[in-house]
Amino acid sequence: MLKSKTEDDFRQRCSEVTIQSEAQGHFGKFVKMVEEANPKFRETFDTLDTDEERVYYCTMLNKMDHMVVKPVFKQKNLEIAKVKRAEGNEAYQKKRYKQAMMLYTMSAMKAPSSGDDTLAYSIANRSACLYYMGDLKRCMADIEFAMAHGYPDQLRYKLYERKAKCFVQMKQFDKAKSALTAAKKNLEANKSKFDEKTLNKGIKSLKDLLASISQKKGLDDEVIIVDEEQTPVVPKLSKGYNKKMQNLSNLVKVEHNEDVGRHVIAAKPIQAGDTLAVEEPFAAVLYPDKLGSNCDNCFAKLRAAVPCPNCAGVGYCSEACRDEACNSFHRYECQFQDLILGLGSSGLVRLAYRIVASQSLKFFNNIKHNLNVDEKRSEIESLALHYSIPGVSKATYLSYLNLFNLVGLDSLRWTEDLFNRAMMSVCLLKILKSTQYFPDKSDQDSFTSDEVFIGSLMMRHMNVLQFNAHEIYEFFRGDRDRMKPFKNNMIGVGVYPQASYFNHSCHPGTTRYNIGKKLVLKSLTPILPGQEVCENYGQVFYFKTKTERQKELSGRYWFECDCQACREDWPLLMENSKIVWKGDENMSALEDLDTIYDCGSDFMEHGQGKDAAESLTEYINEVSKLIDPPLETVIRAQDKLRTCFNDMGTVLFQDTALKINPQEKR
Repeated sequence: MLKSKTEDDFRQRCSEVTIQSEAQGHFGKFVKMVEEANPKFRETFDTLDTDEERVYYCTMLNKMDHMVVKPVFKQKNLEIAKVKRAEGNEAYQKKRYKQAMMLYTMSAMKAPSSGDDTLAYSIANRSACLYYMGDLKRCMADIEFAMAHGYPDQLRYKLYERKAKCFVQMKQFDKAKSALTAAKKNLEANKSKFDEKTLNKGIKSLKDLLASISQKKGLDDEVIIVDEEQTPVVPKLSKGYNKKMQNLSNLVKVEHNEDVGRHVIAAKPIQAGDTLAVEEPFAAVLYPDKLGSNCDNCFAKLRAAVPCPNCAGVGYCSEACRDEACNSFHRYECQFQDLILGLGSSGLVRLAYRIVASQSLKFFNNIKHNLNVDEKRSEIESLALHYSIPGVSKATYLSYLNLFNLVGLDSLRWTEDLFNRAMMSVCLLKILKSTQYFPDKSDQDSFTSDEVFIGSLMMRHMNVLQFNAHEIYEFFRGDRDRMKPFKNNMIGVGVYPQASYFNHSCHPGTTRYNIGKKLVLKSLTPILPGQEVCENYGQVFYFKTKTERQKELSGRYWFECDCQACREDWPLLMENSKIVWKGDENMSALEDLDTIYDCGSDFMEHGQGKDAAESLTEYINEVSKLIDPPLETVIRAQDKLRTCFNDMGTVLFQDTALKINPQEKR
């Protein structure tokens, strides 16, 4: 990519990796080639005022046509699918159900969606593995999938029988009886297709199952540990939602001033533990190394992946997620995903593309008249007075307008940075054209006004996302009975228009966690009305010095932090032992509160996250009445509370991957 000779090197590098994060990508070399073919491009480029003008100019440069767009993606392969299914059968015969399930999944991902029954067989066989692993919900989903995708009619009695067994294990005997009836009807209808031995075996199996159902007892010959998956509870916003910004709590409001721009302040007293924001992203993308382990739509961990009908590059947790993705963004990514990755595109670039791919051209054209950048406006609601976009919710309309008007700091960008971004926008635009996103066909290297407009939106998205995207996490725990060891695992990145209004502080009063893609923001400390409510962009005062923090924030986010921790240059964690009393010294009260802190720490140590959170929030709320920050014990309490909140989101346990059932041989 192009570099400026005058801008700070660290800031340039920070900006570059938000465009091309993979060094081996082709984009940087392509930009250099175009620059060399157009040595005087700066003379014209520097006179351009808008992203639309910049994108259009770049489409006309010499050698832009050297980027030829062709499908590059992980394709279906019937031969590989059959091999993996055969390997799965071998593992299943040895009762290695976990291994067999993974092999059947690999087969299903590679199997064509039509013209062959390998997909149906692989999913049907996987349902048997899931049954013995105790995952009854996914077992029954696989049964339905297999039957809908051409599983042979004469063998369906086996699937109905397995479904009946699932209901027996769940003690839903009426449903079990209905499934068994379907199995008997199917076997009877196809009895001429079986030899006598197979038919008698099937009849006996169904008869034995009927006895278990009639007596409403379990299956004596099958010991299954039912996997009862815990679903995180999405908290309600404390004190209801803000009427102007419904993803934020009524405890906060958004304001603007010239010093800090848009920011969030407390409208009412906030306590530690309050829920201040709950928001779905306008769009989000998985990191490339998570495309095989998480659902590409909802980001849930994949246990039994549902494949895309046309590619082998992504998986979904359910048919519902698959259909939602394929009817939205994935149809414009499916056959070009590896081409986008091959450019070296960062997660933010892929997200800029997905924002467009998730909505129709008509959507953007219908709101074009409102797309005038206004980074001071905090109330978008007024723009919806004449809202009328058929098929699109008002919330989606407002969410995009909020996103579009987030800070992109265009006026601070240097020529080379703008050129790199305009060039990437053209590359993405050429790919988008090849997906039939635009109804009017045009030559690959000539661009209509609609196409240039969409290209300019992708450039705007890249600028905004550089400062406003949020990483998405899963919380890993090593033990169900103890909180430690644990870690946050980054799986993707999303844009949350209303949550983006929270500014940074090196001593944040909030923390966030994820339930799937959903962002939840919780308070870590009491905040008085009128005080700013901040989150943290990665740099906290008790782990890094002010000099280190200021360098990173200036390079990455282009601002100089003026939070209290920076103004007063608070020391690192272990040096915060001095107590600053709000009023008269009261050591006895502080010592009493320390017992509550110790109680919370003990709960946390033993994996009792909710009990720990209650004790820690009580400690933090009460101790804040006695002392001012910083104090090491309070910092540690807030850090522990952050961990407890993480534990309320998407949690994965180490033993989830290792768990086996008694039926499985090792």
